[in-house]
Order: sequence, then structure tokens, then C-alpha cells
Amino acid sequence: MHKARKFSLGCFLRGKFYVFGGRDDNDKHFTCGESYDETTDSWELIPDMLKDMTVIAHSQSPPLIAVVDDNLYMLQTTLNELRVYDINTNIWKKVGVVPVSANAAFGWGIVFKSMGNRLLVIGTSHSWHRKTVVHSCRPSPDVEEQHLEETKHWCVGAELPQFIYNCCVMFS
Repeated sequence: MHKARKFSLGCFLRGKFYVFGGRDDNDKHFTCGESYDETTDSWELIPDMLKDMTVIAHSQSPPLIAVVDDNLYMLQTTLNELRVYDINTNIWKKVGVVPVSANAAFGWGIVFKSMGNRLLVIGTSHSWHRKTVVHSCRPSPDVEEQHLEETKHWCVGAELPQFIYNCCVMFS
């Protein structure tokens, strides 16, 4: 890699491995990303991959990402926005607002995962009683406003902690 980084994220996308986000040894946030091409055994630097992402606190979570149908989605926690990455223009396009409080704990209290061909968002509602809610959608990068539907049959009666450390989603 071109840059040593900690607290970064990685994913496979369109045949390459992408790494982005994170901090350097002085805890400065990176806005660049990198992609690894196994066929050429080389890393490519992607300048300003996260240039428009807002960082409001030193303790903010790494970017929350998910890949669905070979498209990279991110939950911009400071704004509660769902975004999709255009790999050709290096631009994140807003495609919706999530109906959970992603900004409540600097992004740490949210689950944002792909599950087959769907995006899954688990967090606390915006309402005054702050119950745990599960939302999902079948995203499309061409739709300007994704509609996340509350999934009533999952986590019924479950109370999740405000701070979610790690989450793995499996289904059969």
C-alpha cells in the first residue's frame, strides 16, 4: 500500500480490493483510498476518495460500508445519509436518508451491512422512545431516494445496546 493506515475499512468491489478511511500515525484522518489489483499485483492510490465526508469527532467510527450488486454504499453517519460510490468519477452520490439515529454515538451505534441483494440498517429510531429498529432496502445506484422499509419480524422485542461494537449478519 502507498499509505500505512489504522481504523480503515476494506471491501472487494469489481474484482479489486479497496481500502479507505482510517488515520495515519498522528491520528490525522485520510481522505484517500487505495485499490489492489491481484492480476498486476499493484496498489493504486485514489486521491480524495472521502473528500466530502464530514468528520466531527476524533472518536468517530470508521466509514460504514456495504457492497450490494457490485456497488459500494456508505452510511454517512454525521448526516444520516445513504450514499453510493461512482467508481468512474470518484464521487459519492446521496441516495437517501436513513430513518435511524446514525449520528447519536458518532456512528458506533449502527449496524450497516449487505445481506444478499439488500442493505440492512439496525439502530435506534428518531422517535422519543428510541426503540431498536431494523430497516432494509433493495438499493439501486440510479434511484435518487432509496426507501428503507422497517422490517417488523426481525429483532421483535430485542433491546440492543446504544454502542454496537461489531456485527456479523448471516442468513441461509
